[in-house]
Amino acid sequence: MRRRTRLVIIILLVLTASVIIYALFFIGQTVETSHVALPTAGIDDNNGDDAGAEIVEATVTTENVQAVLSKLNRAENYSTTVTISDYWVEGSSTMELQVWVAGDRVRIRSEVGASERNVLLLDGTLYIWYDSISGVHIMPYDGSSDAWMRSISYEEVLDLPVDSILNADYRQYNGVDCIYVEYEPGVENYVNRIYVSVENGLLIGSEAYENDVLIYRMYSQPELGDQDQSLFTPPES
Repeated sequence: MRRRTRLVIIILLVLTASVIIYALFFIGQTVETSHVALPTAGIDDNNGDDAGAEIVEATVTTENVQAVLSKLNRAENYSTTVTISDYWVEGSSTMELQVWVAGDRVRIRSEVGASERNVLLLDGTLYIWYDSISGVHIMPYDGSSDAWMRSISYEEVLDLPVDSILNADYRQYNGVDCIYVEYEPGVENYVNRIYVSVENGLLIGSEAYENDVLIYRMYSQPELGDQDQSLFTPPES
């Protein structure tokens, strides 16, 4: 009897363990989801080198993508060429911006008419000047540099209600591993799509649609590394 009782107990334990394993790994997993390795929150990785960083496996969904994005840190030292395309019924236009970033300091150059416009954000001050025109416009500024890059601030997703997020997953964009989010930005009939690099936390692509028609596209090609400090010296006014 003791041997039979012991055998029954072992069988029950095995069955119980099987039920627990099934519940943990299979219940609610009827749809295949995407996975991505992310740096943990609080890691300050200025040059995008994730050596030694603790890695967390995350399943990217519309419910948790805000938490996933909040774990990313933007690289603080990089240069990039930002290509902006605008589309309308009659046609389209494209412009390029050269951008240099060193911490809170940002320099942006773009062609405006027959001249080059320079924008410098430095210590809470905005400087604007043109290569072909003398004089510098100076004013206090504490806003985001994204506006001057004509780029979407992907952090806006963090403040959205979850039901404004239409789709989220992990995918490659031009060969870069990215967090992808499609969402309603709060303007009727508008939808944004953004691609945020997992490696460096930078927005490398975005699109805006009005009534399902593409009206804006941005593409960025960042190169990480220290920048020439002379780029962040304002001209004499």
